[in-house]
Amino acid sequence: MCVKSRSNAYERLTEHQQNLLRRINNIAVSLMPEFEDKNHALEALTLDDGSLLQLICSIQMEQKTRASDYEARKVRRRRENLEAFYSSLEELGGVVKVNFVADTLGITRQAVNVRVKKNQLIAFKQNGDFIFPVFQFTHKGLVPGFEEIMRAFDEDTHPLLRLNLLKAPIQLDDSVSKTPIKIMQDGAKPEELGLAIRAARQFGRHIGS
Repeated sequence: MCVKSRSNAYERLTEHQQNLLRRINNIAVSLMPEFEDKNHALEALTLDDGSLLQLICSIQMEQKTRASDYEARKVRRRRENLEAFYSSLEELGGVVKVNFVADTLGITRQAVNVRVKKNQLIAFKQNGDFIFPVFQFTHKGLVPGFEEIMRAFDEDTHPLLRLNLLKAPIQLDDSVSKTPIKIMQDGAKPEELGLAIRAARQFGRHIGS
């Protein structure tokens, strides 16, 4: 069919038919990467229209299956990562909810949320609610040294990054190392706490550089 005949045929189509034709053309264009191999393209050209349409449909289904498998893998990896993260919090002593934190600190739930927004507490979202690693607290309030270490971080340092530093061992001398969490739980001795605070300050400079 010559160009003029194709043009006349297109113009005779209704507006809805033209819109449908454009969608069919978009589908065809999206399948062209599947025919980059010359032999594959030539084989397709030898097919009758019905067989070619079947081939195109099968290729599109394969593309959707590959995309669905990819998305499924992404969702599965995300779920596995979350499960591993929550398991790591359990290894640190578990988590508590906002009511426990409010009662322990003697403040309102709203005040707890304000502290979370200001990165004065470490909290993470789970099912729409905040959960707090319990190592931050004693039965009397915050664990010794926690506030000082939190202030040493840059204000916008993400809670996950803060937690990672608090779990990382600091060399105290040639034979002894402790995590900042352990330093706080051991009473935050001034020399040890000073090293933890310095690590938090250096962490902020490292992230910003």
